[in-house]
Amino acid sequence: MKQAFWAVLATLLFSLSTPFTKIFADRYPPIFLSALLYAGSILGAAVGILPFLGLRPSDAGAFFGKGGLSRRVRWALAGSILIGGVIAPVLLVVGLAGARASQGSLLMNAEGIFTVLIAGLLFRERLTRRLIAGTLLGGAGCALLSWKGTGPAGLWALPFLGAALLWALDSNILRYLSELNPLVLTVWKGAGSSLLLFLLAFLSEPIPRPSPMALGVLLTGAVGYGMSLVFFIRSIARIGVSRTGAWFSFSPFLGAILSLLFLREPVPEVFPVSFGILLVAAFLLQEPSRDLAKPEDAGK
Repeated sequence: MKQAFWAVLATLLFSLSTPFTKIFADRYPPIFLSALLYAGSILGAAVGILPFLGLRPSDAGAFFGKGGLSRRVRWALAGSILIGGVIAPVLLVVGLAGARASQGSLLMNAEGIFTVLIAGLLFRERLTRRLIAGTLLGGAGCALLSWKGTGPAGLWALPFLGAALLWALDSNILRYLSELNPLVLTVWKGAGSSLLLFLLAFLSEPIPRPSPMALGVLLTGAVGYGMSLVFFIRSIARIGVSRTGAWFSFSPFLGAILSLLFLREPVPEVFPVSFGILLVAAFLLQEPSRDLAKPEDAGK
């Protein structure tokens, strides 16, 4: 569990954003809302000043690429901004505008499965049987709850599955950026994503008038996108993409619980069964330290 500390923390913080994003999705156009969330993520990057993140003042030079943003890093950063910072969040907001938060959140469990599959099949990251079993069980638990609890999946599910696939691809792209200061990377991604999204919003959507609720959106982005991303990148550097993604697969389940509690959505009858399955999955994901990828191996 100690090895997975950063992954668990990133999962918890991202889960908090689900019920609040659902509330905001009913009041803001999708692209503009996504832009506000990523603008807030820049505020969340402020956690980088905390000593336990191990950040140094000299890292500030990385903002301007001193000595070293290679071509591969620049392309990876651009891809991460476009795929994970622009297209995926818009798909999520579009999905939440037309479905229950708990319903959509559970479908996002596919992100963890996609992340592990992409890491293993495309990037040849070593996958143990225990990791694969834990990931599949986690997906089965959330899929059961989604299928039995909210009715058959239809077209409403496509935006969530699309967002899950793109964020899984983004997670694997981040392996090329894991050596960067997490604070620097979060600020770059937040700034790049929000600027592109604001531009798209002004060109394609009616822009709502300023309101106090916008502060709530910024705060949600700070916690659920900014702080979560800093910890997610930290986890990739320590335990690798597939294991970080496997732990992050619990985010949809936690998001669904929060949605049921705060939004008072109907509780599916199979909820206890799914909860039990996910407990077993959590046990399987707690691999012995000798099975975990070494930090220096992450991203190879």
